Amino acid sequence: MKTQAFALMQETARQTINRIETGDGQGLERWLDARMKRQPGWSVRVADPQGTILVAAGPDGDGRALSRLLPATGGLLTGSLDGVRLLEGNLRIQGTLSSLGTVRIRARLTESVWLASLPTLCLICGGLAFLLAWGWLAFLLRGAKGIEAVLEGASREEFWHRAHETGAGEIRALARRANAAMEALTDGAVRVRKVYLETALALTRTVEAKDRYTSGHSQRVARYAVEMGEWLGFDEDRLETLRLGALLHDIGKVAVPDSVLLKPGPLDDEEFELMKGHPMAGDRILSAIPGMRDVADVARSHHEKWDGSGYPLRVAGDAIPLEGRIVAIADAYDAMVTKRSYKAAMPLEKALAILVKDAGSHFDPSLVELFVSMKNNGKGYRALRPESMRSGPELEGRERRDSATLR
Repeated sequence: MKTQAFALMQETARQTINRIETGDGQGLERWLDARMKRQPGWSVRVADPQGTILVAAGPDGDGRALSRLLPATGGLLTGSLDGVRLLEGNLRIQGTLSSLGTVRIRARLTESVWLASLPTLCLICGGLAFLLAWGWLAFLLRGAKGIEAVLEGASREEFWHRAHETGAGEIRALARRANAAMEALTDGAVRVRKVYLETALALTRTVEAKDRYTSGHSQRVARYAVEMGEWLGFDEDRLETLRLGALLHDIGKVAVPDSVLLKPGPLDDEEFELMKGHPMAGDRILSAIPGMRDVADVARSHHEKWDGSGYPLRVAGDAIPLEGRIVAIADAYDAMVTKRSYKAAMPLEKALAILVKDAGSHFDPSLVELFVSMKNNGKGYRALRPESMRSGPELEGRERRDSATLR
């Protein structure tokens, strides 16, 4: 169904461009009606850049929005309309000089498509989680057996009858054995979580290692994010969640094809739709790790926008987790001020000006104000400094040390 959806969107976009350029609006409507007769259960709506419907066909081709939206595979969405489950996709129509509008397709679903949104990698991670669970159980059972042995020994030796004769020494010995057994139980859970986390970090490093221009990106994003968290007064636990969320924010890119991930230039619309699937893939990978639900929320939400136009869930404002809003700013700033395969590094002043311009639309305005103020006042990594201090061997040496640290 995904292939059919993308094919229908592309075909409709081509027909729309041809008909608009030749002024044949009625021809577009006739073509669309004939096309929908060959594909029952599907609907298409073509709108101009202002949102006015130019032509629509199919049972669900009106402009009503879906409710209960959920992400599906390849950037598509599922939702409900009048009690009917629908698959929805949107494609921008790009003319020679400007945008000509959008194509929106919908298909009625007769069965759940949630399984189609699970990439093969997540299934592999599920198998890995199952194997690692055996190790976790072994540690837990070791601790449980220790507690059982303590209690059984006390029962067998009728300890409570002899306590007044032997004094407190045996009581202390029993307490030490019980504490040791409980510590073994706790250590098992901690070690398994550590294995899961190290696996996730290794996956993230694998993604960055594919492209030398993004090497160290996650570490720099984590550095910016933690600096903001410290200024906001986060406690140690919340700072650690923020740090891990920033380090692992792009882990879902392991599910993106290398042809898209490593493309040396800008992505086309279809490639961008594939790239937009990585936040939800990251959420699924990280939420499978015990105790990592908050970290998974950061990975899922770091491409949401303050005005609700982001992805994957199009939430807005305070509905976006605070840590996700922080990482969004740190991610954008690092992308702008570092060199990529398709662009040069941007001057710090220009990058900060872009953050200010997009505050209130893309980014949380209060967080942008904090971040820009920090950098303008020389606080933290890659901050502005007075002109008299921003030249010479001292600056070059500092930048070399920072680069070596991040690597």
